[in-house]
Amino acid sequence: MSAEINEEALASLAKKASEGDDKAMAELVEVIMPAAKAKAAKLNSDYARISDEDLVQEGMIGFLEAVKRYDSSKGVPFRAYAGLCIESRIISALRKNSNSKNIALTSAVSIDERAEEISGEDPAALVAGNDEAARLSEFIDESLSAFEKDVLNLRLEGFSYAVIAEKLGCDEKSVDNAVQRIRNKIKKR
Repeated sequence: MSAEINEEALASLAKKASEGDDKAMAELVEVIMPAAKAKAAKLNSDYARISDEDLVQEGMIGFLEAVKRYDSSKGVPFRAYAGLCIESRIISALRKNSNSKNIALTSAVSIDERAEEISGEDPAALVAGNDEAARLSEFIDESLSAFEKDVLNLRLEGFSYAVIAEKLGCDEKSVDNAVQRIRNKIKKR
């Protein structure tokens, strides 16, 4: 991300943008967009089944999530946090695309190896990611039932409601209800 703006100013812009300040959001987008484009190009260089423009859009969705969820009291710089959110969203899009039923097995690429390689490049992003992962893991352990955890894990692996229902020996409506409960618990968090 641009070095022209310091971390304190970025955090201030993020706070204003999360409170609905359109001008602050526009300034943040101007600063973040080059980084989103660079991350999309870098992550897509080995996979090239999704256009860079589509990955930039995915990255910007990650950026919007970062603006909404950023908490400066955690001590993580906004630049690192936003970078991690952008990267995570792009990697998720690549994973989803690589799980497509229409892609021949010979062209499948392991995103996990590339994700591990990339995560080691930015120590601040790694710290932010580890902290967020720990909070998420704690939330899952404390808030979700065993059935909801099973549904979540299978859903994160890319399985459809029908396949999850078959694997867990229940109907699709039970899976859908569990997903809705998980979403509601996450929103309340």
